[in-house]
Amino acid sequence: KKIPYGDSDYGKIIKNNMYYVDKTKYIHELEALSNYIFLIRPRRFGKSLWINLLQYYYDSNRKDQFNELFKDTFVGQNPTPNKNQYLTLAFNFAMVDPSVDRVQEDFQSYVESILEDFLIRYQNCFDKSFISELKSYQRVNKKIQKLFLYCARQQLKVYMFIDEYDNFTNTILTTSGKKEYVKLTQGEGAFRYFFNLLKGLTSMPDSGLDKLFITGVSPVTMDDVTSGFNIGSNVSLDSNINEFMGFTESETMEILRYYHQAGQLSLEPDFCMDIMKQWYNNYRFTKKAKNVMFNSDMVLYFVQKAMKEAALPEKLIDQNVKIDYNKLRYLITIDKRLNGNFSRLKGIIFDQGIISSIEDSFPV
Repeated sequence: KKIPYGDSDYGKIIKNNMYYVDKTKYIHELEALSNYIFLIRPRRFGKSLWINLLQYYYDSNRKDQFNELFKDTFVGQNPTPNKNQYLTLAFNFAMVDPSVDRVQEDFQSYVESILEDFLIRYQNCFDKSFISELKSYQRVNKKIQKLFLYCARQQLKVYMFIDEYDNFTNTILTTSGKKEYVKLTQGEGAFRYFFNLLKGLTSMPDSGLDKLFITGVSPVTMDDVTSGFNIGSNVSLDSNINEFMGFTESETMEILRYYHQAGQLSLEPDFCMDIMKQWYNNYRFTKKAKNVMFNSDMVLYFVQKAMKEAALPEKLIDQNVKIDYNKLRYLITIDKRLNGNFSRLKGIIFDQGIISSIEDSFPV
């Protein structure tokens, strides 16, 4: 089986018979949580794949694909009552241009294009007159407001996904400074109002927005854009989903043994595991975690490189996972001035660690 390195399209992975680590049992865990979920995980940790998988699972337009896509998975054999019961509306804010002079305009344009696609995919659910009315509105937030009011009246259930919600805001913060970031997240404009609208929808009974799943790498933007996180539940530290993303040691070893036994990985699995433990694991997302997690991107990168080169990868860190130096620099500077954290960074470098409490909220 081909390694799905860099692939985040669940349907493509399954249809092309690529290697997939079955995590679908966690759909049951997700449904036991709040209807409105906020989850943060490190970069390249499988967030986009999960968002994509959930769209395939919940999309009412994909009922005829369910068996093909999920028959060999846990949830395929143990489906929840909600499978294929939703109109899915998915955003990926990494698609928004982070240039400060264009971001508000591009954000509105991007959201509008997603709404247009949504109406096309579910055109049988909407009156033609309503679609025409919606297209007549200039402001995208007005369109969202009207869309969900219509869905509520027609008892249409929408599951909204927002992947990389903080992608362009983090870029602006680290490249253009705090002033531009604050203007975007706390000033007037489509971006801030978008989240205010979500806040209103999640607090209304029968709003049409039945479920919401937001992912990102930090809670900073959410704290700032909503004046304190209050859109649903932050489940990032929930002990029941510690293994939701990333690979456990046993899952990683299973991958190594599979390709070794297939004759594609010449290195011994135990040898590979010893190396990988030094570089890729030790992610723990709750104090009660039973297992530490491996970065899934790094595992797939390692195996793919080791198979191709018949040796240890020359570079053990995937370039795509490396932290942007501008973002790292922001840990100790704000607007090109030291912010008091330099001593902490120095301690981490020289002492190989730091002891601190975990903060649930830290707005800029």
